[in-house]
Amino acid sequence: MDIRDAVAVALICAFLNIVPYLGPIIGWVLMLLVIVSNNLGADFSTGLLPLLFIATCGYAIAQIFDNFISQPVIFGHSVRSHPLEIFIVILTAGFVFGIPGMILAVPTYTAIKVIAKEFLSEYKIVKRLTHNL
Repeated sequence: MDIRDAVAVALICAFLNIVPYLGPIIGWVLMLLVIVSNNLGADFSTGLLPLLFIATCGYAIAQIFDNFISQPVIFGHSVRSHPLEIFIVILTAGFVFGIPGMILAVPTYTAIKVIAKEFLSEYKIVKRLTHNL
């Protein structure tokens, strides 16, 4: 796309992605500002707008891949749970407790699984859910 400093902007967006919810939005706005500042003399409708649209689509695809594929798989391997299980836990916590619930969902779920394995290991459902802990 012939954007100067694309690697630097990508690294900044990657680091901002660590911040929940606002980080990706700030990274996206920063990316658009860099594109606009690199193309100040370009015609808006024929030069700048298509470039902004393509960059936004690429960023959206990367965010969708990260949020729906790579994060559940990584969380699943780190806490030894199925990615769908992690996804359901995060969605449920988000519906019930909002943004703080989504942030605390995986650590809380993992703590509950460990406590259940230690103290309720005689139940079949607990054995099944904690067999690989």
